[in-house]
Amino acid sequence: MIKKKSKSLLDSVESLIGHSAIIEGTVKTDKTVRIDGKIINGNIIAEGVIVGEKAEITGDIDTKVIVIAGLIKGNINASETIEILPQAKVFGDIKTNILTIAEGAHFYGKSSMTIKETTVD
Repeated sequence: MIKKKSKSLLDSVESLIGHSAIIEGTVKTDKTVRIDGKIINGNIIAEGVIVGEKAEITGDIDTKVIVIAGLIKGNINASETIEILPQAKVFGDIKTNILTIAEGAHFYGKSSMTIKETTVD
């Protein structure tokens, strides 16, 4: 089940890397990207990232929100949310404010939580 915040991410996809695409190098956008193909030896820098069920990514990801259904071999830094769906496999360290790992998902690495700064008047 996809969370409400992730649902709004799904609605704002601007770029799509299709099933048959293989990209070697960095993908960078200030919008949301959906990846259904392969990213080899490259990083992803985006506002939001959706990793499809058959996607394979080898590289680090820096984003606000990410929903993962495929395979990632690399570290993930998401300033807001990481959602790992049941069929996903993540090999690497993750850092985020909110982490959801569904039953059946595979996560191999370390996780650390960020704390949003609050001010006291």
